[in-house]
Amino acid sequence: MSNEDKKLSYFTELGFFQNDVVLGRSVIRKKTKWVIIVYILLSMGIFSRQITNFPIVDINFSNLRWPVFFASLIIGFAILPYIMRRITARRPTPGLEHTLSAFGMGFFIDFASSKLIAYFS
Repeated sequence: MSNEDKKLSYFTELGFFQNDVVLGRSVIRKKTKWVIIVYILLSMGIFSRQITNFPIVDINFSNLRWPVFFASLIIGFAILPYIMRRITARRPTPGLEHTLSAFGMGFFIDFASSKLIAYFS
């Protein structure tokens, strides 16, 4: 495995289907599908928090822009691998808990960081 493959595997190898020993491309396709799903859900959680105002629940349409969504994707690439590997270490077969965790983590990490920034500034 080359050095570049190791760097890329940090973002793509999240621990899904570790116990499946099947030859062929079916497991690779399933892993890839789940990696894409959890990245999108985490980014949608961050994006959903960005367009929602608190404490009054209201949608902020001024943040409903492509740059905000792409920034959410970038943040998702930074935080998802470590957290998802911790979850898949206990349960490598993806399911509802993986999808809800990805979205919830994105939403609440962004929520907590905005509160901490407001508190310390």
